[in-house]
Amino acid sequence: MTRGVRARLGSVLLAFGVAAATGSASMPVPAPNLVVLMADDLDEKTFDRALDLGLLPAIASTLRDGGTRFRESFVSNPLCCPSRASFLTGRYAHNHGVLNITWDASAPQGSFAAFDDREHLGTWLQRAGYRTGLIGKFLNGYGYVPPRNCPLCDPMRYVPPGWDDWQALPDYGEYNGIPGIGYAGAYCMYHYTINDNGRLVSHGGDDADYQTDVIATRAARFVDRQATDARPFFLWLAPLAPHFELCLPAMTEFERDVRAAPRHAGSLLPTVGFDPFDPAFDEADVGDKPAWYDQRYPRLSGSDIDALQRSYRHRLEALRALDDLVATLRARLEASGAWQDTVLVLTSDNGWFNGEHRAWGKVLAYEESIRVPLLLRGPGVPAGRIRDALVLNHDLAPTLAALAGAVPTFAMDGSDLRALLDGTEPPGWRRRLLVEHFRDGAWAPVSFADYFAVRTGGTDAPLLRSRTWIDWRTDGESAGIEHYALDDDPKQLASLGTGGASAAALRAALAALRDCGQPGRTDCRLAESAVEGIFGADFD
Repeated sequence: MTRGVRARLGSVLLAFGVAAATGSASMPVPAPNLVVLMADDLDEKTFDRALDLGLLPAIASTLRDGGTRFRESFVSNPLCCPSRASFLTGRYAHNHGVLNITWDASAPQGSFAAFDDREHLGTWLQRAGYRTGLIGKFLNGYGYVPPRNCPLCDPMRYVPPGWDDWQALPDYGEYNGIPGIGYAGAYCMYHYTINDNGRLVSHGGDDADYQTDVIATRAARFVDRQATDARPFFLWLAPLAPHFELCLPAMTEFERDVRAAPRHAGSLLPTVGFDPFDPAFDEADVGDKPAWYDQRYPRLSGSDIDALQRSYRHRLEALRALDDLVATLRARLEASGAWQDTVLVLTSDNGWFNGEHRAWGKVLAYEESIRVPLLLRGPGVPAGRIRDALVLNHDLAPTLAALAGAVPTFAMDGSDLRALLDGTEPPGWRRRLLVEHFRDGAWAPVSFADYFAVRTGGTDAPLLRSRTWIDWRTDGESAGIEHYALDDDPKQLASLGTGGASAAALRAALAALRDCGQPGRTDCRLAESAVEGIFGADFD
C-alpha cells in the first residue's frame, strides 16, 4: 500500500493540526488508520494500579508515554450496551434509544434489539473509503435477539451494515455452567463462538483459545491484509477483559470471576490487592444516601470481601493479555509501515466497583462507575501529555469521523477531541455532563429505579467546583437525592443538602440536559457548556 494512494483516498485537511503546523491550509493530510481498543468494565483506579505495578508495559510506552491521556473521562450511561451505542453514534442514550441491556418486552427498550444499525460510525467511515472491522464483543443481546432492522434474519449469523470484516462474539451460550439457558457466549474466555463474516467458528478450552489472545491474532491478520488493500482502516477491538465470565459457576455476585491467560495466571505477588481500609470500601455509614440504600447495599461479609479480593487480582492478571494485544498490534503495524499513520485509542465502556460504597458492578453514578481511562496516540498527538477537560465517550464518534473526513448523517451530542490537544480548552467546551440510568428487567443491575445526574467539572462554578447531583426516580416519584462536593469529598461519603435557591437552578439545568438533543429542545453541547449560578453557597 502506497502513501500516495492513501493520500488520494483521505483528503482530510488539518487532521490533528498537521497542515496548520506547516503553514499550508490546502495541503491534503493522509487519512489515518483508526483503531479503538475498548476494554470491558475497566475502571480508572484498576487501570492505574496495573500501570503502577508494571503489568502494562506496552500500554505504558505506547499510549501513556507516547500519547495523550484525558484524566477527566466519563461515560454518560455506565452500562455496557448504552455506552457502546453512544460510542457508535456520538449521542446520549436518551437520543440513540438504547436505554439498558434488557430485551424483556415489558421493560424499556434496551440491548441490541433497540439499536438502529443503519447509520453509525462504521457506515460513515465505510462511505468515506475506510475498510472497517470489528473483532470481539458488540452489543448485549447480539446473536440472541433479532436485529431491529432485520427481524427475520438469523441473529447468530447477522452482519450489520457498515462492516467489511465482521468477527463478533454472539451473546449466547451457557450461563453459570448450565446448558440451554443461552446467554454467555461473549462472556466466556473459553468455549465461545465467533461470527466470522457470517460463518460461525467455535473455540474450545485449549490455552490457544483464550479469548483475548484469539482477538489479538485476528487483529494481526486484519492488519496484515492491509498489504493488499489501499484503503485506510477502522478497527474496533472489543475483548471481554476484565469483565467477569458468566460461564463460571458463582453462588453470589461477589464470586463472579474472570480467568487470566494461562501464562499470566498466578503472576501477582501475594501482597497485591485493593485497599480494604479505603474509606469508600464497604462504606460504614450510608445515612447520607437515599433511605433504600442500606437495604439494597448491605455491609459486606468476610466471604464477600475475600471473593472481591480474588476477583480483583484476577482482573489485574486478565489485563496483562490486553497489554500483549497492544504489543502484537503495534508490532504488526510497524512491520507493515502503518504505525506512524495510525491513531490508537484505549478506553472502556464503563467503570467498576470493587466494594466501594458496598457495591459490586457498575451503574451507580459514583466516580468508580462513570470514570474510564481514555488514552490516544497517533500522528500529531502530543506524547506524554495529560488533559483535564471534561470528555465523554460520545466524543469519540465525532473525533474519528472528523479525522476520516466522514460525513455523519445525524447531529451528534459529542464534540471533536482534537480541539483539546494543544492544551487549551476552547470557549464553550462542556462544563457539565449528564449521567443517566433507565431501569432494566428485574434480573438486571439497579432495576428498581431510574436516575438522572449532573456531574460538573473544575471550571463549571467559580465558588464550588466539581460536584455530582443524583436525582433518583421510581415511577415518576422522587426516590432520593444525592449531592457531593468532590473537591472536598472525593470519596463521595457525605451527601450534602438539597435546599436553597440554587436547587431550582440545578433542577432547571438537569431538565435541560436530560431532554437535550430532542426535537425542539436545547442542543446537548450548549446545555453542557451553559453556566448557571448553581451549587452556590446557599446550596449547602
